[in-house]
Amino acid sequence: MSAQVEKFQIDTDFVSQVQERYQALTIEVETSNAKARAKKVELEEREDQLRKLGQQCDSLVSEKNKLVQSSAAHQACLKEEESALEQSNAEVDNLTSQLAALRGYRNWLITNGLIGAFEYLCQSRSFTAFLDRLSATAYQSVHHDGVYKGYHECQQSGRITPEFHATRGKLQGDMADALEAACNDPLPCTLI
Repeated sequence: MSAQVEKFQIDTDFVSQVQERYQALTIEVETSNAKARAKKVELEEREDQLRKLGQQCDSLVSEKNKLVQSSAAHQACLKEEESALEQSNAEVDNLTSQLAALRGYRNWLITNGLIGAFEYLCQSRSFTAFLDRLSATAYQSVHHDGVYKGYHECQQSGRITPEFHATRGKLQGDMADALEAACNDPLPCTLI
């Protein structure tokens, strides 16, 4: 029996060892499962973070595309504004050159043109005839005024002649004709 007991004891030892090994392996498996579950939770957290980062990345890419489009639109507006500015500068340059030309014309008109027009006007027959007529009529009118004052003095003293009334009407008519001619007759304005 001792061989059997010994065998039984070897078997029991073996079973105990297997049981211990089984328990150790079970604990190890449970530990590994716990670690695996922890890793799985960690993996899920990281996948969630990765998903969020992917969404942020997509958002940033979308925002970048919007900025690129906005930048392109701004560049197009900038080019239009630069073109308008260049056109305005060209217009300013053109107007500046026109202003310089007009200043030259003005200077010529002041220094030469008006003098020439005045000289031509002074040498014009119709203008000199007009001045002569106006001067003669003014002289007659002044003469008439003197006579008229004399008439009043004579009237007050009772010494008026009938010829005076005829001369007075003629002088008034001549003065009215001269003034009407001054207002209606065109002056010569053509420069030769």
